[in-house]
Amino acid sequence: MSTLTDKIIEAGFTDNILTDVDLNNLLDGTPAARYGMVNKALKKNELIKIRRGLYILADKFRHKKLSKFFLASRLAPHSYISLESALSYFGWIPEQVKTVTSIIAGGRPKKFISPFGEFIFYQLPVNEYEFLTGVNRVEEIKGEPFLLASPLRALADYVYVKKINWQGLNYLTDSLRIDAEHLMKMNEKEFLEIKKVYRSKRVLHFLNKLKKELKK
Repeated sequence: MSTLTDKIIEAGFTDNILTDVDLNNLLDGTPAARYGMVNKALKKNELIKIRRGLYILADKFRHKKLSKFFLASRLAPHSYISLESALSYFGWIPEQVKTVTSIIAGGRPKKFISPFGEFIFYQLPVNEYEFLTGVNRVEEIKGEPFLLASPLRALADYVYVKKINWQGLNYLTDSLRIDAEHLMKMNEKEFLEIKKVYRSKRVLHFLNKLKKELKK
């Protein structure tokens, strides 16, 4: 009888993130027998458990490196990368962010600690039909797409989640260490688009003050 690892590779799922349903579809026998095969693959470090019900083959079997941003999209479907992770991605802040920060439309905030790092999902109430405004689909690695906030959307999300009040441009350039050149490149259209998203008076006030300071 071939191992679970063999079956995953034979099925062409080498680089896939797999659910319990996927594994059950690959395996024959009783639930106890299927559990035994999964447990054996985990103990041999051939299969990695990301969280309950979500697995991936070990790196030595995979053909490509797993994108953490893609993994975030599987941990919380319909979420998008935002806050520090998006700002770092675009080079707006100099730090490399270890924790992957994302936004979900509803439900409680979530936090996952996995073999691939820490993932935090913040909940964001928005105006109807505006959840994905300023959010784009990105696919750096073929077959591993994710949703990513634009820099201004990520900044506005940051203001909401961290409850940041407007403190002037110095807060952005000194505390967050955002290069002023990035801020100056934003245009009025971007501000109008992102302002449609929020109900929060704090965020809207912040965006209005930023826009005025930049003379957009």
